[in-house]
Amino acid sequence: MNKERYGRFSLEDVSRQAPITGGKNFILSDNGVKIKDYTFDFQYPNIIEGIALAICVRGNARIKINLQEYHIEPNMIATLLPNYLVEVCDHSENWLVEFIFISFDFVSDFKLIAETNLFEKIGGITCLKIKEEEMLNLLDFHAFIVKKYKREDHLYREEITKSLLHTLMYEVLQLLSSYKITTNGKALTRREELLTHFIGLLFQFHRQERSIQFYADKMSLTPKYLSKVIREASGKSVSQWIDEMVIMEAKAMLKSSNLTVLQISEKLNFPNASFFGSYFKKRTGISPIQYRES
Repeated sequence: MNKERYGRFSLEDVSRQAPITGGKNFILSDNGVKIKDYTFDFQYPNIIEGIALAICVRGNARIKINLQEYHIEPNMIATLLPNYLVEVCDHSENWLVEFIFISFDFVSDFKLIAETNLFEKIGGITCLKIKEEEMLNLLDFHAFIVKKYKREDHLYREEITKSLLHTLMYEVLQLLSSYKITTNGKALTRREELLTHFIGLLFQFHRQERSIQFYADKMSLTPKYLSKVIREASGKSVSQWIDEMVIMEAKAMLKSSNLTVLQISEKLNFPNASFFGSYFKKRTGISPIQYRES
């Protein structure tokens, strides 16, 4: 891929590299992967275009997630949501991880999202140290999913894989709810602190507020300064961050609930369904109904 200051770490890009297995909307590592297996430029942040779970099997690394630095070692899992910034600062030669990478469209029709408020639960947790037995259980489950998907002669392998991934996500949520958050990062710069603060506010208020002024007021900044610092820190504008978060939430409700388009527009604080439909289509290329039926 082109080496840009802020790359896009997409499922399509990953699927063309390293030892992996998977379908159109999900991929799983197969017997572990090393960073050298990829051509991504990890010295700069890459924006995740999907939902990822990574399990450190051996070795160690120093990475940044949303500009917060973490030391990764065996028995640690990292959970990443769409639009997260990931940067690998350093790693050992033997660093090996197993991962699952799921497109948002693939997971958005799980009732899991509507039932558990997935993004709010995961949003506050990035890296978690778990017991060795728990890690081995996750790795066994991961290997089982890979094995099942490799059964090309199985008529329902896509459906089986999807159900297994659904179950795995519940397992991970259980782990996240059972442990305290691990934070072993270094102090952030002022610019990094502001980006982290903004992302936290965005998770909290994106359903109600889409104006730059609102977030600037919450952070006691001018809209101009907030816009400047967020673009410098992430490579994206405040408006892009807001739009992508709102669209992500809208897609989740369209796929994982029986809410009407009008009800969804109300939950996302749009003046009416028509305005919401225009907003959605302008940013996705299709209408909310077309997305739900796709």
